[in-house]
Parts: sequence; structure tokens; C-alpha cells
Amino acid sequence: MVNQKSLVFIVFAVWSIICWRWYVCGLMNACDLPADQSNEIVASTPEEPATAPLEEEPTPEIKPASPGSNTQSNQTATTPVSADRMDEVQVEAVKDKMVIYYPYKSSKKEENATIDAYLDQLAQQLKSSGEKISITGHTDFVGEPDENYRFGLLRANGIRDILVKKGVSATQIRCKSMGDKKPIATNDTPYGRYQNRRVEILVGK
Repeated sequence: MVNQKSLVFIVFAVWSIICWRWYVCGLMNACDLPADQSNEIVASTPEEPATAPLEEEPTPEIKPASPGSNTQSNQTATTPVSADRMDEVQVEAVKDKMVIYYPYKSSKKEENATIDAYLDQLAQQLKSSGEKISITGHTDFVGEPDENYRFGLLRANGIRDILVKKGVSATQIRCKSMGDKKPIATNDTPYGRYQNRRVEILVGK
């Protein structure tokens, strides 16, 4: 049989628990949240976005414009020319034109399979369509302006002569030189000067 002291202690303990529960839950509102509210908090925590693997873009194939096509909207720029090959002639498609880049003091196309293939296709296109083209030579700023103008014209005429040998009428080809007047890159670095030593070919111009 429980004695009086034990009974008093049990009653006091029960009363203490009830009071503590009332204080914590009723006044402080610190009891555990219901399961549905807890889930809402977890669900609202933003997740770190997953990083998608990078994919390499394929290098576009260099093609001359088709007869009657809108070259400015259809032809996209290729990967920029390599700075590791500045001692070679390189070619790329840029918007509505083809651009051929030259080593320092070079005015000849030299041997380049990509350029040869492009000029073969261009010659066939011009012979079948009768279109006209504009060939413009450019230089870097090294040297006198008159000399640079002459060098730009030599580069433009060199491409014209190749096309004429492939059967294109000289009357379809307009050549000019801008010398060092229209740089597309800085002349303060070797790579920038390489980009400025170029011939631009525009079909239908």
C-alpha cells in the first residue's frame, strides 16, 4: 500500500508535468509541428541546381553561299582562327563573307586544302550562276600606308587570279584594297595583326 508521502510525491510530479506541458505548448508554442507543416518546410527548401555537363559544339562546315540565297542570314561564323598557326594561311566564314588570313609579308594564298576546296566550290558557283563577287584586301598597320594599300591589293588580286584560272570571268570579280584603314583586331599583338592581314570575299556584292 502506497504511503502518504509517496502519494504526495506522485501527485506533485504529475502536476509538475502538466504545468510544464501547458507552459511549453500553450504559452511558448514550442511543441513539435504537425507532420504536414513539417513537410511543407522541408519542401520549401531550395535545391542547388544540378550542373549540366558541357557539350562541345560541332564546328560548322565552311561552304560558299548558294546562288540566290541570303548569305547574311544563313551563314554563321566558324571557330576563330588559331593563334598557333599564324605562320600559315587560314580561312573562316564570318557572317556573310569568307575571310582568308595571311602571315606577315605574305600576299599568296599558298597551299591550303581548306582554301583550295572553298575556291573550287566558289568558282563552280560563280560559273553556273553568273553572280558577282567583291574581294577586299587588308593589312596590319606595320609599314607605310601606301605600301600597305599595295599589299592589300596584291592579296585581293591573288585570289582573283586563282578564280580566273578556274574559269570564272574577270568581269564578275571586283577587287579593292583598304590597306590598314579597316582593322578588325588590335594592332598591338601579333595575333591581332595576323587577323588584320586578310582578304574578305563577299558573293553577290
